[in-house]
Amino acid sequence: MPTEINKGADIEAQNLSRNYRMGESEIRAVNDVSFSIAAGEFVALLGTSGSGKSSLLNLIAGLDTPTAGSVAVAGRDLARMSREELARYRRSTVGM
Repeated sequence: MPTEINKGADIEAQNLSRNYRMGESEIRAVNDVSFSIAAGEFVALLGTSGSGKSSLLNLIAGLDTPTAGSVAVAGRDLARMSREELARYRRSTVGM
C-alpha cells in the first residue's frame, strides 16, 4: 500500500543550490538547478568528477539540505519534513 510520501513520486527541484565551505573558499556543488521528473520516468545524471552529481542525489534523497531552493517529492517539500518523516521517506522511497 503506497504511503503519502511515495504516492505518485514526482520529483521537483526549484532553484536548487548547495554550497560547501572549504577553508576560506566556497565550493558551489549545485548551482540554481530546476527540473521535474514524472513518476515512472527514467533519468540519467551524467557529468565529470566533481560536477555535483552526488551532491544533487544527496539533496533529492534528503541526506543533505540545500543552501537555496527546494526539493519536493509527490508534492511534499523535503525541508518541511520532520526527521522521522525523512527517515520514512528514505526507507520507503529512495534507492541509490
